[in-house]
Amino acid sequence: MPTSTSVSGIPQSHPEVSGIGVPTEKLLQDRLQRFILLLSKVLSQDSVDAVHDLRVWSRRLQQVISTISVHSSSPEVRLMVRALRRARRAVGEWRDCDVLLDLLERKARRVRNPGQKVAYEMVRHLALDKRKQEICRARSKLANRKLFSLAHRAQNLLHDLSQNEEQAAEEVTSRSIAEGYAEWRQALSCACESYETARIHAFRVRTKQLRYRIELARDLGDGGAELALRSLRSLQDVLGSWHDNIQMMRLAAEALADSEFLLKHPTSAALLLRKLDRDQLIQSQRVQWLLQTNNDNIDASALSDWIIGYCRKMTTQPPGEANGKPPEPVISSNGLVRSQDKNAGTVATVEARVAADGSIEDFIKTMGELAR
Repeated sequence: MPTSTSVSGIPQSHPEVSGIGVPTEKLLQDRLQRFILLLSKVLSQDSVDAVHDLRVWSRRLQQVISTISVHSSSPEVRLMVRALRRARRAVGEWRDCDVLLDLLERKARRVRNPGQKVAYEMVRHLALDKRKQEICRARSKLANRKLFSLAHRAQNLLHDLSQNEEQAAEEVTSRSIAEGYAEWRQALSCACESYETARIHAFRVRTKQLRYRIELARDLGDGGAELALRSLRSLQDVLGSWHDNIQMMRLAAEALADSEFLLKHPTSAALLLRKLDRDQLIQSQRVQWLLQTNNDNIDASALSDWIIGYCRKMTTQPPGEANGKPPEPVISSNGLVRSQDKNAGTVATVEARVAADGSIEDFIKTMGELAR
């Protein structure tokens, strides 16, 4: 049967591809097309939105690749994921400069003190210089990474997957979400122990990772995921502001460390640093309150409710039933249900533990054990 080809170079959806449903394959196609278009835009235009969107869609594309190839040994998977990570790193500093310039302009507009305005302008000039350097560096790296070959690699990946029986995308996604949620809760608990910058940043990273996993579940058809995503986005907004303010303080310290500027404008430098210190204190207090509130109320949150419901829903039909022959369950010595079928055994084990005790703690513990 002839195959049509999309503008990105990968084939259109094929119902006969074994193991990956048409929606997942179409997600791969659509996200790859979006990424390639954004890559072209970043290389040719000075667009703030394109740089941000390139990072976002690289994560979304990576999540689909990881899901459909969870048991694949294809070298294409490793090469594609590595290329996407490098693309994000390449434009990371460029994106940071864009964010800081926007933050500087918003803060400067509210300043009335002439001395503070002078200091803000000094920091802004440094940010503009750094941005020019980062744009040149990023474009050089993006052009050398052969990212435009992703379309060909995706075609090879789909061909490899069509030769093997793979897990259903929904099952892989549910397990990925459960594992990601366990890691997210652990990072939240660690952050609440000391509120150290490194721990809060680690929690911020886990929040991003969990969000993209849940986004995939939404795009695969789970409409209820949007409520869980809403709470994660709100959390990301606060953590993002906190992170941006820290980056701003670092940039300001670098700019104001200029000896000539300090000799000419010591008062301006002191005013700005005092203002940034007050802002950081407010941001830190807000983040600490938010983290503690989430940690105290996590079991009653919309996020926990959705994750439990979604993972339970994914266990109601073991993969073996799709072929008309459900695998025979086996009761192990510890009372947990096991199965002769590897994939169904994982699902049945989780379902048995959840049925025995519906607490989120036991559920997450079970998923963590399975992840190992």
